[in-house]
Amino acid sequence: MMKRTVVNQVTGEQITFLETAEETNGKHLLIEVALPPQGDGPPLHLHDEFEEEFEVVSGKLTVTLGKEQHILQQGDRRLVTLNTVHTFTNNYDEPVVFRVRLTPPSEFEQSVRIHYGLMDDGLVDAKGNPKDLAHTALILSMQNTLVAGIPLWIQRKLFKFIVNRAHKKNRYKALEKYTGKVITK
Repeated sequence: MMKRTVVNQVTGEQITFLETAEETNGKHLLIEVALPPQGDGPPLHLHDEFEEEFEVVSGKLTVTLGKEQHILQQGDRRLVTLNTVHTFTNNYDEPVVFRVRLTPPSEFEQSVRIHYGLMDDGLVDAKGNPKDLAHTALILSMQNTLVAGIPLWIQRKLFKFIVNRAHKKNRYKALEKYTGKVITK
């Protein structure tokens, strides 16, 4: 059985898988995130295959939707709809704990397990980015993450090319130890 909680060795962020895609029959994924004080989330990005709903359990979370920042406190929720550029940060001196429901779940859980596993094994740079571009392309594809500011069609074509080439060379077999599953994306 896979661990329920994984830790980002670079930022200290912890993600606990409360309800997995497997447990919800593919309806959603529910995670709980503990973000340290002054902790940054990912760069501005979007998803075009799933929505995210953020709910703060404790502390304060800044959720940026487009150019608007929303400060969420305990019990506050914010829905990020398809194709909405967004990110999140903890701009405060206290940790924040929040939940995110991804509907449908994509392969987000597996992508996080791979990314954090690569960190545990020292296969990332000082900023936490995978050293292998094929790993980065796979992770971003699995979690349907498209970075804002880069034409989407370029990202899709580039990720698809890199992922397909890596699959042909059987380069993802070693990553299965992080997920316990065959990687098919």
